[in-house]
Amino acid sequence: MSTGNQDPLSLPDWMRRQLDHAAAVEHGEANERRGIVLGNGYFSLTPMDEQPGRKWDASNSYTSWKITAGEVLTKHGEWVEAPVPSGKPALLIGAAIATKIRSTVKAGGNPLDGIGLEETQRALAADLGYTSSGGRQHQELTRQVTGFAVSTFHMAEWGPEDDEGGRRYRQQSTTLASGVQLYVPGWGDVLDGLDSYIVPSQLLVALALDPKTPPARLDALARMSGPFPMQVAAWLEKVLYSIKDGPRRERTFEWAALYDELTHGYSKLNNFRTRFIAALDEAAATRRIHGDGIETNFSVERVPGRRGGGTVLIIRRSPLLRLPADEL
Repeated sequence: MSTGNQDPLSLPDWMRRQLDHAAAVEHGEANERRGIVLGNGYFSLTPMDEQPGRKWDASNSYTSWKITAGEVLTKHGEWVEAPVPSGKPALLIGAAIATKIRSTVKAGGNPLDGIGLEETQRALAADLGYTSSGGRQHQELTRQVTGFAVSTFHMAEWGPEDDEGGRRYRQQSTTLASGVQLYVPGWGDVLDGLDSYIVPSQLLVALALDPKTPPARLDALARMSGPFPMQVAAWLEKVLYSIKDGPRRERTFEWAALYDELTHGYSKLNNFRTRFIAALDEAAATRRIHGDGIETNFSVERVPGRRGGGTVLIIRRSPLLRLPADEL
């Protein structure tokens, strides 16, 4: 997707945001924010206020998980239902906290003792495009962080049948945090002088330290068009990471397998395939904009001899592919 002679006004909004941000980083007017994305698909992509209920569940070919909302105390002393963390902010909140967990461990600390959120909360506001002043957007950000902290995460899976027909069942259920302290800004407050921290659960620490999770550019993800392209971008980085140095030079993906693996919300495979290709184009373009113009080597190809036709997605290693972002 070249933009060389294209009218800037005809570019999609997400591409203009990425190009403007890349220019700002180059001129020292904005910062790169390197980190990791928490898993792949652990949160609903539906905006928080459009969630139909107080729980959300999903699954892939490996495991199933569910998030149930908790309760919080209002400043008036009433316990109220917290929202289910969801949408683009939830993905970025999870990424910011997971990144802080991993950096804490690398520095020799124990995240179970609690991790400070002062920088994380302010950085997250910047990543989401919020201004330095407070107001409704910061109230919404606090609402998302609070919903994340008090939610309960359930993860379960059935093992394969043994020779006698038995199967092993495994389940974990825990709140994402065992403790949290947040600075809740007023309508005119700024995110300064914060004294905020979160005590993550052991499960959240394990998810953040998963060695199969590749690094990512969180500032670039924050400027994508929505949560599904963000999911696809994280998936793409994981695939490219797996073929960067290994024996395989390419990987082939069936659409039905991708449909089952990724969190999306599309009821029909054809709709999913169309949306996935558009999201993959955006992910590859975002990677190119922030990666010295290097193209991602992928193609959709027809399968010879398959009854009724059909296509697969092939992602190939290229000697020109830039390396993923440096590990924290």
